[in-house]
Amino acid sequence: MKQFTTRQIVLLSVLMEVSITLVHAPTQAADYAHQHAYWTCAMAAIVICFPIWAMLRLKRRFPDQDLLQAIVSSHPVLGRMLLVMYLVLFLIIFARDLRIITDLVEVVLLPMTPIVVISLIMLLTLVFMAKGGIRTIVSMTEFTVPVLILTLLTMPLFFGRNIDFSAMRPFLHPDIGGVVKGSWRMLGYMADLIILPFILSGRSYNARSAWLGHLIGTVFMIIIVLLEELVIGVPILSRLFYPTYELARQLQLTDFLDRFDLFVGALTVPTLLTKIGVDLYVISLTVKRMFAHIFGGLMVWPMGLLGYVCSFMLFSNIVQIYNFSREWTVVMIVFFVVMPFVLWLLLRPKPEEDREYHKPSGEKQDSTGQQVGTNQQESQQASRTGQASL
Repeated sequence: MKQFTTRQIVLLSVLMEVSITLVHAPTQAADYAHQHAYWTCAMAAIVICFPIWAMLRLKRRFPDQDLLQAIVSSHPVLGRMLLVMYLVLFLIIFARDLRIITDLVEVVLLPMTPIVVISLIMLLTLVFMAKGGIRTIVSMTEFTVPVLILTLLTMPLFFGRNIDFSAMRPFLHPDIGGVVKGSWRMLGYMADLIILPFILSGRSYNARSAWLGHLIGTVFMIIIVLLEELVIGVPILSRLFYPTYELARQLQLTDFLDRFDLFVGALTVPTLLTKIGVDLYVISLTVKRMFAHIFGGLMVWPMGLLGYVCSFMLFSNIVQIYNFSREWTVVMIVFFVVMPFVLWLLLRPKPEEDREYHKPSGEKQDSTGQQVGTNQQESQQASRTGQASL
């Protein structure tokens, strides 16, 4: 039985690939690729196809487990050591995204509110979202992502004369080196898509939903970058921290609605929060897979507070995140591009007799502890339905 439909997984894929990427990654792409910045999205998407293929092949071996369960059940000791490394990676991603949305809300919506207070309010929302489980996050995705897509894709209908196709000239003389450098920056954000196999079972994360979600997310990013080039212009686009917000500011329907960008921002922020909720959820789920006796819901607050502190310790301002993109892509390539192939080669399902001692959730049979047996049955039922609950 599948817990999630193809449509839900597609929307979740678009959320992970697009939401944080469109905040300021197009600026870096335009800074290097100039008028061919939209090609950076396509090149980064081609690279991401390889780990998606490896993950799909790996998921066939573990149809009832998420990737975190598969790592621990295949190699209990070495697998937990690997989960520690992924835990640090997920924590940095969460801190980075939280810092980005906090600075965006401060600049756009609440310029007079202290940034510490804004971040705490965001954290409170994220904690309740993550404690609700993956079903809560998917339900929010079904609302936020379609609204975001419809809002941004209807923008060309209102730009009119603001669109200048001469900004793409010369058409046939791309700077190959610049496009590669821009793709390098774009890949560090679009690769967040590979988080999904860590929290979804193989029955939910199937080939159709994975490839369709990746295709829609890539096309959406290309359209957004194209609009930013045609409306804002490459010279200005390459010097903005929030190009998508500046694109929304160009919308002026009437004299009364000259601040239509506030409405677009109010629709965008919940989408960004949903994506960061996935980051916090995967952190808590990783801790749960490492220590089977820990109730994952109790780890949401500690992990959230730790990420909150790291967001200010690691990144004192948005400029540091902007400059860190070059080095960050190296980390993402190691863990999200190369490592899926390594896991595909190493991970194998345990024989039936070994599963008595290495359960997917890391638990062992305990004939004297009825509570342990009950928790194990709940974990197995969650695995059969594709649910990775805390």
